[in-house]
Amino acid sequence: MSVTFDGHAHCFPPLAEDRGIKKRRLAEHQHHVRFHGQGIRRLSDGVRIPELLLVGEGDGISHQPDVDFRIGPFGRLEFTHDGEDYFIQWMPPVLRDMSCPPELMVAQMDYAGVDRAVLQHDRIYGKLDDFLGDCVRRYPNRFVALAQVDEWVGGRDDQLERLRRQVEDLGHSGLFFSTGGFFQDDFRIGVNDPSLEPLWDLVRELGITIHWYAAKLRQPLAEDYLEELREFVTWAEAHPNIPSVLTHGLNNVHYDVGKPDRFSIPEEISTLLKSPGWHMELMLHLMAGDLEFPPYEDGLTELVRSLVENFGADRLVWGSDMPACERTVTFKQSMVLFRSRCDFLSEEQLDAIMGENLARLYPLRAR
Repeated sequence: MSVTFDGHAHCFPPLAEDRGIKKRRLAEHQHHVRFHGQGIRRLSDGVRIPELLLVGEGDGISHQPDVDFRIGPFGRLEFTHDGEDYFIQWMPPVLRDMSCPPELMVAQMDYAGVDRAVLQHDRIYGKLDDFLGDCVRRYPNRFVALAQVDEWVGGRDDQLERLRRQVEDLGHSGLFFSTGGFFQDDFRIGVNDPSLEPLWDLVRELGITIHWYAAKLRQPLAEDYLEELREFVTWAEAHPNIPSVLTHGLNNVHYDVGKPDRFSIPEEISTLLKSPGWHMELMLHLMAGDLEFPPYEDGLTELVRSLVENFGADRLVWGSDMPACERTVTFKQSMVLFRSRCDFLSEEQLDAIMGENLARLYPLRAR
């Protein structure tokens, strides 16, 4: 029987707690949501406003507006602007204390029929080295944990030691690398900066996969996303022997709302998917989260068809982004596009996308 393997899930402790990097974490989180599709609402009456109050005058931490950005209850991020309180419904309201313990994720997986999940390690959830290591220790057959470094100094000795500890001592199996981390240094460097070569050397030595998140989120968003993809292409050409997964996948579907070519495959994605060892995560239900019920959008069905015909199902992995997924669809419904709508997929192709490709990257370890 084939495995159902989610390429994008999260476990995290209560986000309002201070676990050593709260100031840095909140600053990056504020940058992460300044253009968020959920929009900004007044706390007093819940009305959505059109103003982008978190954008600031430029990109990077030096240009960030001071709005007392904070973690609220019930899935909300809160801030204050000109004496008025606002919120973004970043997570579903059921997250009362903004936490997702491993017991909750396992229960969700059991109910949805998901065997295993990759736990991504983004700094906006905290420095989770030991927390995610404990998730894997307690549920070794259910979770794969990704390691994290401070990307803007990723080649520094202390970051290399941190990565080695996460992999060799704590049981992490890959590296989550978010270019949003370069925000912390005003985007002075990028993935092809020579200072990061020691990091790539260590990744190669450890034999792990990198999960890449194109998250600079600079203006203009659509053009910046394509520029990031071109930077990944340059990196892939220089490091052909390091397996990689492009997380989120096809952010252009989110950025190009209303455009006639919204459901298209950028040339840069095509180049990456032809690169040795590269895969792409498909989280299309959230990329089209503006629609009433994304799994039934014909444009997404045809997009999957085009990806499979041009690059093969062996390059694609499904990801849910649980628990954020449930702002838009349930965990089960995040699989509807592939299991019910793409009838052109053979059984082997469907199994590959829904788990077998990830199972090859992350085989179960002998206990």
